[in-house]
Amino acid sequence: MTNDADTVSEKSVSNPEPRTLRAAPIGPGSLTWLHFGDIRGLLYLARAGTLQNMHPAVSGALQDHSNFFTDPLDRLFRSLPPIYGVVYDRNDHGTGTLVRNFHTELKGTDETGRRYHALAPDTFWWTHVTFFEVILDFNERFAYKKFTEEQKDQLVREAVTWWRCYGLTDRPAFDNYASFHAYWEDMLDNQLINTHTTKWSTRVAEHRIAPPPKVPRWAWTLISRPTVAASNWICKALMPDKARQTLEWEWTARDERIYVWFARFLTLSDRFWHLLPLRARYAPRAYAGIRNHGLETG
Repeated sequence: MTNDADTVSEKSVSNPEPRTLRAAPIGPGSLTWLHFGDIRGLLYLARAGTLQNMHPAVSGALQDHSNFFTDPLDRLFRSLPPIYGVVYDRNDHGTGTLVRNFHTELKGTDETGRRYHALAPDTFWWTHVTFFEVILDFNERFAYKKFTEEQKDQLVREAVTWWRCYGLTDRPAFDNYASFHAYWEDMLDNQLINTHTTKWSTRVAEHRIAPPPKVPRWAWTLISRPTVAASNWICKALMPDKARQTLEWEWTARDERIYVWFARFLTLSDRFWHLLPLRARYAPRAYAGIRNHGLETG
């Protein structure tokens, strides 16, 4: 959790303290490169966002400094492309610095009464973890070929390299899957709460929200209710059990039966996913990076 001692300093942003962590490249051929930009990861958008918002500091920043409650989709469509860019842009683009600087002025007091800063290392690390954890969770649930223990360690070490693109201290980081798993369970057990933001998100269907970019308002009026309902169900289906309990979300036997068939379909389709062209398999910013590296064949 964030407190005054965690508040980011210029030193921690500009001069990350040295630490002996094993890191692995995130460029072409890495597990992160192969999997993070996979368009099926968009199924996890609401889940990742909700897990982030369960952190009081993240919730506080959204309440104090964003248009989340009037245009929640805007956060997703503005934030995600640069996150892809940190992985897929060429190194000299400085995309990680750009993403970091988006958060420089986001500070205040959260709903637990603690001061927060969006660049406090523990807070920013949590949001980072929710992105690379998507690769692990998707593989565990839906991939035809599961990661080995060595690959899980490799993915976490690639996440260290990814993290260092932001120029923050290594203090909250770790470099192996066992440490990731212990951290993940501790966050679910002891750190995350049902914040004001997650409570509002649970009732998002009751609110009028702006349409996504390039979707006409008249069309959004027709499709918003079923779209939001489907998104909410997928978020609930993919949410860790402990988080679902913290959020007081009901999960019925019927939900579980539907999820089993949903998972079977995705697992079956994973056998043939590689047959599709890269343009169809990757999010636009990720595909652009692949193409700019001269790797668009395959």
